[in-house]
Amino acid sequence: MASDYKDLLNEAFSAPAPKGKDAFLKNIRPREVSLFAMIWQQAAYIRVTAWLLAALVVGVAIAGAVLKLESAQNAVTMLMPFTAAVAVIESNRSRRCGMSELETATRFSLRSVVLARMTLLGAAALIVLLIAAPVISAVTCEGAVFTAVRMVIPYLLTMSISLPIERSSLGRKTDLSSLAVASVVAFVIYYVSNFGGAAFTGYLQVIGRWGVLIALGLLALTAAQQWKTINKSEELA
Repeated sequence: MASDYKDLLNEAFSAPAPKGKDAFLKNIRPREVSLFAMIWQQAAYIRVTAWLLAALVVGVAIAGAVLKLESAQNAVTMLMPFTAAVAVIESNRSRRCGMSELETATRFSLRSVVLARMTLLGAAALIVLLIAAPVISAVTCEGAVFTAVRMVIPYLLTMSISLPIERSSLGRKTDLSSLAVASVVAFVIYYVSNFGGAAFTGYLQVIGRWGVLIALGLLALTAAQQWKTINKSEELA
């Protein structure tokens, strides 16, 4: 008797045959996100400090051009290492804020996130360079390429030094390592340009002859360090 009631209950309350199951599952699949959309989404996670610093560099360059201040070139060149330091810090923000494990489990890998942020910050630095170099060169009467090389070398030098330090045990504990490197590079620029005398003249001559090659070498070194950071991002999380 009990088994008969059980059979009747199972028959009365049995689940109906699924209708449109495949169509329903297809509709709840994650929406396709393009590479550009993913990179653009990461822009919201970069702190406003990075964008304000880039705007400050452009603002100093424009103000120097309007006021015809040749010293604006040194000011912009001294700011470039700090834009590099901020870029390194923002690229590693997931680890610093304790979000690496969560982002590793999300749709995009942590390596993709780091790559996207590096791409955005690198594009911002390039835009700054493309705007500031011609503006400054108009005041100093130096070529735009020469001016751009003078600006980009401190940026790349800071990046190539800061990235391996950030991967070290010391760099993973504090933001100050990249900022310390930027401060040293900026101080050297200030000291040599104001008190270097013959050394500064010699530096300008080297930049005039070999600056492009030096910049390309530093660019290759920076790219190699960025690639190491991207590949080790999940390992260091």
